[in-house]
Amino acid sequence: MNDFVTGAPADRLPTLVRTRTGYRVYDPALITGTDYVVDDAGDLVYTKLPAGAMTGTAVVAAAVVALTVGENSWSWSALAFLVCLPVALGLAIGVLSIIHAVTDPVRAYRARTGHTRFARDIAATDPASWQLCARAERLAATPSWQAGRIDPTRTLGVLLWTAVAGGEAWAADALTQLAEPATGPDLTPV
Repeated sequence: MNDFVTGAPADRLPTLVRTRTGYRVYDPALITGTDYVVDDAGDLVYTKLPAGAMTGTAVVAAAVVALTVGENSWSWSALAFLVCLPVALGLAIGVLSIIHAVTDPVRAYRARTGHTRFARDIAATDPASWQLCARAERLAATPSWQAGRIDPTRTLGVLLWTAVAGGEAWAADALTQLAEPATGPDLTPV
């Protein structure tokens, strides 16, 4: 059985994003312990209170206020809705802005580490780092990695960051060992 999937998406490894020009690798410490994830475009997305839910709540609140204030008059209800909608959307934007200002993972990361980079773009001009990213992407796409049979402690993201951003040879070797496990007759099946 071939466990590796060729051309699998990189979104299975939370800190590896495939871009038009290659890969973008994020430091796992950026999102560890936060309510943020890195999406397919490489943007930090707050998962606790989605913006779509806030927008929907604002529209519903404006509609409820309009129906309550309108007193069975469609013209007053429409006018009240048109006045309440921008106010409700403004409040939603304000709440989300305050949440993002308080929980910003980039600011917290920079407070811990100084002004070090938290992401690195990898292009084909850096073949060693490119190869490590491709290996990590392939490994993260396997059912064995997703199920936790390979790398149960989930060190793949840290190893990849250490290898490509820090240039540590031991991390590159450890990542290669994870992605290409030893085989032979002396190994017993798991």
